[in-house]
Amino acid sequence: MLKIIPAILTDNLEVFRSQIKQMEGVTDLVQIDISDGLFTPSKTLGVEAVAGVETNLKYELHLMVKDPARAVEEWYILKNIKSIIFHYEAAKIPTAVIHQIKAYGFEAGLAVNPETPLADFESYIYQADKILFLSVTPGRQGQVFNESVLEKIKELKSKHLEVPVEIDGGVHEAELKQLKWLGVDEVAIGSEIFAATNPAQKFKELNMLVNS
Repeated sequence: MLKIIPAILTDNLEVFRSQIKQMEGVTDLVQIDISDGLFTPSKTLGVEAVAGVETNLKYELHLMVKDPARAVEEWYILKNIKSIIFHYEAAKIPTAVIHQIKAYGFEAGLAVNPETPLADFESYIYQADKILFLSVTPGRQGQVFNESVLEKIKELKSKHLEVPVEIDGGVHEAELKQLKWLGVDEVAIGSEIFAATNPAQKFKELNMLVNS
């Protein structure tokens, strides 16, 4: 089964609150994209704002930040975190950040940008709980899906079939069936869901598309 995770990327508290409420009752997990304006051009809401929104949803935090170790220390206070994902390209010592995240009792994910070859991060894949492949440049929703990432996923799955894989960025209906066939476990989807007239219904439709 391919799990779809709605992805929220915004610097607007009311938009964040609205998108959280739209997903309540249709899923148990959302991805919160966190940008610091340094690793990516854009900057998103801070931890205090996010913590102020009450919800029963679990959070997957995607840290698109220059200093992931510092960000973990800022964000671990959220009460409903399931996992924290950080970027290989931003971490000075990826192993240390993985251990830091797991020490707080969360799952640790390793994200990699489209241009980063498998050989660069392959030694860390069994330390992390999953690998998140970015299929766009991180930090902005609504970008075009980078199909070159599919070859990287094929390469990883051919060598390490059991490693959990998530993909994030520019995914629309056209890509979902192919991602399922490749053995991708989870897909983070932002604009395809939240740009719809009825985001909750769109989420249900995407799930039916890949799991019927």
